Amino acid sequence: MKTALLVIDYINGIIGGSCKDYAKNHPILANTNKLIKAAREHNIPIYFVRLAFDSNYTGAPKHSKMFNYAKSQGLFQIGNKDTEFVEGLNYQKNDVVINKTAASPFHCNGDLTKSLISQNIERLIFAGVATDNAIDIGVREAHDAGYYTIIAEDTCGASSEEFHQWTMTMLQKIANEILTVEALLQSLSH
Repeated sequence: MKTALLVIDYINGIIGGSCKDYAKNHPILANTNKLIKAAREHNIPIYFVRLAFDSNYTGAPKHSKMFNYAKSQGLFQIGNKDTEFVEGLNYQKNDVVINKTAASPFHCNGDLTKSLISQNIERLIFAGVATDNAIDIGVREAHDAGYYTIIAEDTCGASSEEFHQWTMTMLQKIANEILTVEALLQSLSH
């Protein structure tokens, strides 16, 4: 089964915003970099998915409180510091970047889905923030679209430990596997 890694919202505006405390207290960036390194070694395609709008906020959900607030403040526009990948993330200039315009990593004019289909991807590994937002929605949508879903639990984070744990508990009935990076690396080696 061909696999892809989705690294979601490892950007300044989210890691340095709502998930700041969680990221300070948990090694999610280091764990994500381990996973990225292993994906590169195993020729697993990596998609860096980030929240990033054009200046008109094209594609933003019309009635979203969250995204209407972002628009009113000029947040998360392509080219702004808040849409840049966090310092220390193992992102390389030739990596695939998908700009999403809602919480879901699949809300990107079909760019992600088209690419996954063209590469015959059947299994998705999820790493990113926020657990109770993009990861939750993304895993559920991937499940409904027929993908085998794996969450690298210790690469994910939320605005609180409680939100992270609650979401992981809820996703146990949806995700095919919820693993630590170490367990995932062992399974990639076999």
